[in-house]
Amino acid sequence: MYRSYFIVCIHNVSPMCLFLQSSYLHYQVSSPPPALAMAPASGTVPKGQAPNTLPYPLSVKKYSNSFSLYTNLSNSESSQAPRPLLLFLPWLGSKAKSHEKYIQLYFKLGFDVFVAESSVSHFLWPRTGLEHARQLLNLLMEQEDLSSRRLFVHAVSVGGYLFAQMLVCSSKEQRELLERVNGQVFDSLVIGSTERMATGVARMLSSPLLEPLLVRGMLLYFSLLKGQTADYYDRGIQTFLEKPVHSPVLFFYCLNDPMCDHVALEELMQRWEKQGIEVQGKKWQDSVHAGNLRKHTEEYTDTLNSFISSLLNNMPRSRL
Repeated sequence: MYRSYFIVCIHNVSPMCLFLQSSYLHYQVSSPPPALAMAPASGTVPKGQAPNTLPYPLSVKKYSNSFSLYTNLSNSESSQAPRPLLLFLPWLGSKAKSHEKYIQLYFKLGFDVFVAESSVSHFLWPRTGLEHARQLLNLLMEQEDLSSRRLFVHAVSVGGYLFAQMLVCSSKEQRELLERVNGQVFDSLVIGSTERMATGVARMLSSPLLEPLLVRGMLLYFSLLKGQTADYYDRGIQTFLEKPVHSPVLFFYCLNDPMCDHVALEELMQRWEKQGIEVQGKKWQDSVHAGNLRKHTEEYTDTLNSFISSLLNNMPRSRL
């Protein structure tokens, strides 16, 4: 099916942002995926929603259209201690259905999962991305059912950009919360150049035929609005590189990923190790951007389970 693209110019709003947002929304309407059921505590499925395909009874608490807490009800009565919380930052344009495998992995490890999604506007107009990050930080600090948990982070692709924005905009108190993150996982981190970032967004939101056009358009957009785009990206990258969270970190990556410069990533890993951070990496010669779990399920699962389990076993429980 052909997609319709249009540009609308509104005062103080990025035309490129509106252009890609309209194409993204059209794509969503044209190709609706099966939705992950938002099941209440009773275990029944709300009318009009697809059945839950996870092998667990679950409930979903929606804080907004972007923020959702997935609770494994089968673990609710097994322990009175607060379960650890996984902050899952998925790739741009991902659907609820595609989050299920990650949710299932962490359910098996005894977690509840908080999914924080981003839109294309958060990336293309960074001021909105910073506000989105602030809202997420405020939620994690102010909601009692979230602030009382041991916190872990798992970011995929451009999801790492949202985490960088959280680092940039965090207040002193919010930074203290981030420093209490017990472990970090970054999968298919977009790193290396602005062109790689543009390629990542274009590939997520367009057909292969239109991808080169969108990449060139975004690079021109970044150049023309440098103070509103590229300068913000540079600040986020520098903060991520130089002021990281100092908990153990695991990177999943592959050598043939066009959106992740593995040389730059390995330099980042070495830089963090010199800062005293415990760093692990799992790489493949051949894989798919944001598709490592799908393509290498057993290796991915075993590596993740080993990393997370070691942290759960070795770290004392504490209130965030």
